[in-house]
Amino acid sequence: MQAIVVKNAGGPEVLEFAERPVPEFGPAELLIRVKAVGINRADILQRRGLYPPPRGASPDVLGLEYAGVVEKVGTDVSLFKPGDRVFGLSGGGTYQDYLAMHERLVAPIPEALSYIEAAAVPEAFITAFDAVVLQGGLTAGKTVLVSAVGSGVGLAVVQIAHSFGARIIGTSRTAEKLVRAQEFGLGESVVVNDGLFADKVSSITGGVDIVIELVGGSYVEEDLKCLKQKGRIILVGLLNGAKAGVHLGILLSKRAQIIGTTLRARPLEEKISVMQAFINEIVPRIKSGQMRPVVDKVFPFRQVAEAHAYMESDSNFGKIVLNFE
Repeated sequence: MQAIVVKNAGGPEVLEFAERPVPEFGPAELLIRVKAVGINRADILQRRGLYPPPRGASPDVLGLEYAGVVEKVGTDVSLFKPGDRVFGLSGGGTYQDYLAMHERLVAPIPEALSYIEAAAVPEAFITAFDAVVLQGGLTAGKTVLVSAVGSGVGLAVVQIAHSFGARIIGTSRTAEKLVRAQEFGLGESVVVNDGLFADKVSSITGGVDIVIELVGGSYVEEDLKCLKQKGRIILVGLLNGAKAGVHLGILLSKRAQIIGTTLRARPLEEKISVMQAFINEIVPRIKSGQMRPVVDKVFPFRQVAEAHAYMESDSNFGKIVLNFE
């Protein structure tokens, strides 16, 4: 099979194509023929040598999410059969023709979605659901602040929060992205030019209950300033850096929580728990049309270097997808 590999850390030009054996699959696993994969910031960081894959994941094949068709099933598999269309997350190695996945880490693709659209769902919507609902404690009537709202995860958070009856405010450095995000349920918005937004957010909302922080760095300081009592900051991304000067007095006085989260390195049992909750809570909403993936641009898999360069330009609104067909 064909795989896209990284032999040496660097820019998009280090991405290469190589022949690899089709992976073996166990009794509880599926062999999946990959049709499309989503590109994520984690892929960029891993390619640069800044984000090593977790133990057991492919050391040189990038990729966290996929959409494809079941080709073969293990002897103990009961949830899927050959020919089923499926999508999901992996600890790594989705930039290749075939994957072996545990059946309880796989979700059925809603009939209305193409493989391209389905490949734009897992990382964005599972990450968003885990962050804002399972860890953020989202309920109707709460106010949610979303940074980098035009990203794949940001738009998924907006749709999930909207469907739960929350009030949503988003930030972005690009006014156009904020306008476009209104189509997906975004309420108020703030353009961030100087890294400061807490005063504007507080004046609009009076404070927020949950922050989904996709930028990190100094944004965390601003998040804390506009957080309500007992509010939660869920730290998902570090685009603005891994360090922040957090005012501990504010943290104490507000009895606030800062929760760091990542899905990739969790134990199998935890991943299964999140995936099954996603299948029960979010997949039906996607199936009904209440939520939908946002695909910005599709590249043939042979143009993976161009796709990475496009992501690094920060021009995308929604997901970038590689088409393997």
